[in-house]
Amino acid sequence: MKRWLYWIALLWIACAGNTYAQSVVQLINTEQSIRLSNSFKVLHETDQPLSIVDVIKQQNNFDWPTGNNQNYGMTRKGLWFHMQISNVSNVSQWVMDVAYAQNDIVDFYVVRNNMVIDQARQGKLATHHPYRLPTLELTLDDATPVDIYIRVQSDSVSRVVPIDVQSKSHHTQLLMLDSLLWGLFYGALLVLGIYTLVLYFERKEKSSLAYVGYVLSVVLWQFVWGGHIQMLFNSAVSRWLNDHTDLLFMLVGLNAAVFTLSFLNAKQTAPRSYQVIRIVIGCLILLALISMLGILEQATQNMLVYAVSIMGITTYLIAGFESYAGHNATARYFIFAWSILLTCALVGMLGLVGILPSNPFTTYCFQVGVCIEAALFSIAILDKSRQDMENEIASYTREMRQNLELIEEKNAHLDIARKDAIRASEVKSQFLANVSHEIRTPLNAILGFSKELQSSGTEADRLEHAKIVNSAATNLLLIINDVLDFSKIEAGKLQVSNEPFSPLQLLDELTTLMAKTAQDKGLEFIFESDELPGKLVGDASRIRQVLTNLLGNAIKFTKQGHVRLQVGCRQEHNSMWLTFQVEDTGIGISANQRKVLFKAFSQVDDALNREFQGTGLGLVISQQLTQLMNGRIEVESETGRGSLFTATIRTQTLKEQENSQSLNLVANKTLKFYEPYPSTHRAQQKLFAQLDAIIVPLEAQQEVDYLFWSASKIPQADDIERIRSISAKRKVLVHPMTFRPSQHPELGELFEQCLEKPLSRSKFHKLFEVSPQKPTTELQSLLKQLPEIRILAVDDMEFNLRLLSTWLKNSPVQLHTSLSGQDAVSRCEKEEFDLILMDLQMPNMDGVKATRLIRQSELNQGTPIIVVTAHVFKEEQEKLMESGMDDYLAKPIELGALVNLIHRWCQVPEQQNKSVDWQLAVQQSHDNEQLACQMLQDFLQALPEHQQKINQAAITKNYPAYQQEVHALHGLCCYTGVPKLQALCHDLEVALKENDVQLADCLLDDFNQECAQVLDTGSQFVD
Repeated sequence: MKRWLYWIALLWIACAGNTYAQSVVQLINTEQSIRLSNSFKVLHETDQPLSIVDVIKQQNNFDWPTGNNQNYGMTRKGLWFHMQISNVSNVSQWVMDVAYAQNDIVDFYVVRNNMVIDQARQGKLATHHPYRLPTLELTLDDATPVDIYIRVQSDSVSRVVPIDVQSKSHHTQLLMLDSLLWGLFYGALLVLGIYTLVLYFERKEKSSLAYVGYVLSVVLWQFVWGGHIQMLFNSAVSRWLNDHTDLLFMLVGLNAAVFTLSFLNAKQTAPRSYQVIRIVIGCLILLALISMLGILEQATQNMLVYAVSIMGITTYLIAGFESYAGHNATARYFIFAWSILLTCALVGMLGLVGILPSNPFTTYCFQVGVCIEAALFSIAILDKSRQDMENEIASYTREMRQNLELIEEKNAHLDIARKDAIRASEVKSQFLANVSHEIRTPLNAILGFSKELQSSGTEADRLEHAKIVNSAATNLLLIINDVLDFSKIEAGKLQVSNEPFSPLQLLDELTTLMAKTAQDKGLEFIFESDELPGKLVGDASRIRQVLTNLLGNAIKFTKQGHVRLQVGCRQEHNSMWLTFQVEDTGIGISANQRKVLFKAFSQVDDALNREFQGTGLGLVISQQLTQLMNGRIEVESETGRGSLFTATIRTQTLKEQENSQSLNLVANKTLKFYEPYPSTHRAQQKLFAQLDAIIVPLEAQQEVDYLFWSASKIPQADDIERIRSISAKRKVLVHPMTFRPSQHPELGELFEQCLEKPLSRSKFHKLFEVSPQKPTTELQSLLKQLPEIRILAVDDMEFNLRLLSTWLKNSPVQLHTSLSGQDAVSRCEKEEFDLILMDLQMPNMDGVKATRLIRQSELNQGTPIIVVTAHVFKEEQEKLMESGMDDYLAKPIELGALVNLIHRWCQVPEQQNKSVDWQLAVQQSHDNEQLACQMLQDFLQALPEHQQKINQAAITKNYPAYQQEVHALHGLCCYTGVPKLQALCHDLEVALKENDVQLADCLLDDFNQECAQVLDTGSQFVD
């Protein structure tokens, strides 16, 4: 018996020791979140709150929790938690949080040796909320135990205390996941709300508007309840909303009641439930008044709100059953939605009041139920609209049966209209679903060559691939603009420009991009071209857009064989006609299918639409563009044998042409070439002939200067022997972009260099190490010639400002940046700038409002303000000019356009020697000579009066009036092409601001002389 007692005592001691050991939590796993709620001991405060010093003294009074429920009920008394943790991992940075955002006060204390070494106050009533949830960041030494004390107090809701600890890196990952999930939650509800709002404006269905109100109230309530508002907006309004979450919850209930009444038409379909719903609405309004007056304790108020809400949801569900019993078929979705939400709401509320345990399921089931309910409501609204439409159609049908002839005629029209509407809906739906596929061509090139940049061996390869990525990105933007271009076509506002461009550079960039896409499909891409001028005048971007559409379609509808681009030219007087032939060996187009080929949103048939996707806009836009460029598009095709599209475009020639043959270093050189594909063989032979090279047959035994050998994979043994047997000073491998010679070092023994297909004139630059950076030299020179001016750039996107800083850092321009309209206004009140670049769409204060306030400032009243906008329609640009802007710069910003704009508005010193600069006046009038003449005439009429007032103020020493008149005249000079008078006004205004009267008197004489010169010279331009 003694032996049994001995073993029982040892077992008890071992168990006790194990329990004590478990009271110190060891932090080992840095990749998981550890739930600590059951590792804390708990101490309940009595009537008097306890301080941390009191609690440390009462460590022995803490008890282990009695269960796994993390809900400790509603009471005003504080609740203390205590545990010991020890960091035995290789990470020192840890994060502890309480995964419930509605606790009023959450105090964290870190204690070592009974001394507080760190503390933080979190919770709804705290002033600082770095995270959505109460959080404490810990720095823990290795294997050094510390005591953690947490005090939680809530006056209005249950004290729910799920405590977690994790490493800081894992906490960052959880934050990203948390933000993503909440973003999906809010995004889903807002998308449903916006979609339903659009339906309301289309169909005027009142229940749609009630549904939008319900969704917005749910989003607002959850935004406050989930802790997002206190993290993002720490203001008096956010604190008031946090204190009145019950009001927001009642707002949700009221909107749900209104939606139920309007959707079910409850007064007619559910009359008994209708009266009860009205009572629920009255109770919710009464509780809202009581809440605002503060009559009841918050805890009691919340319990009443929960009770009335459950009663309301139950009533809405019963109303749905009553309406469905009354043959309202659309109520079935309504019943299903409220059944789900009632279940989720009961689970969530029972978890809040402590009846059910608090865990992630009871905490977030209501949010999941709301999402499902909102989606079902949206479906119910659509179903109701459909049934209403069917009822209307049935009503119209009954009326039309009164007259047989009218019935037949109307039925025919209705049938046609119905089919057109269904077809239009299907086509536009298909267009929206497939528009992303249309951008794959340039996107694939961007992704492919971005990877190539990582593995390219030489600097030349990297530069070439970077060039292709940039070209592909440009084409991606052009494809996206197809949608905007189509809207311009429908409005009759599509326009083309005429500017000098290099056809060789355009075709080189285009063929490189499209060849990559074709070769990825296993197709042969062939490029042939006549000898083209170095420069032409036309719209290069629109020509690129037409060719991208034609080549993209050819590649898309060709499964095997080749795609060929042939370019020809024909000169007539000062015009150069360019002919682009795009040939493919694809599926072909029948005669009937060609009838719909140039219609919007259409492809030749539905089966092809499903297989190949596409927006259906490319050929429509291409046809309109070629017509605007005095050309046309013709098509020849046969089913199963491919197609040939021919686009003819007229451009203008330049008197002085660049020498396009300056890099022709293969002239009079002997060469052999091998190309197994017949069409590509003919194209290469034509190119070598244009370059004046001497082509030697491959079988000849003669030594040549070059051997060009085409291969798409490692040559076989027979081919290797054949290549070695050919005597050539330089052997070049010609390969598709999908084949990477750099991954096969053995090819270095056979070939000195590699060229990518298709061959073109510019590809031979690599053979002679021509620097690819030469085109940027001219732009860099223009940057260095910019005047020494101060520019303020305003944009809420920091990377846009960083791009401007990168561009202008090597120029004389001093660039200052602001991240908001308010900051820009404040700076303009203190500093003077020569030019302001203003973003249009910014939070809090947009560009238009900021411009109006800057115009009221003393220092920048006449400073040119340039709006940076993506708005493309001329009417929108004109509205911006009327709001106070002086000019606009289109997004995405091009460096060349930025340089031209600075030159236009901020003249360099050489241009300031002219009294009247007519070219400058035309530029400042947006190239409108008639407007420039009118503005100059008005300026000359107003100048004598301003001059008289300035001289009178100077004589009477009325310096405020003096400065005001000079400032007003200075502003007028900015728009009339008088740079020298503008500069004198600027200097005179600066002298008056600095109270330098002596300098002002000296400048006044020059000012009067220049006024006389302007009046004399300006009259010549006006006459």
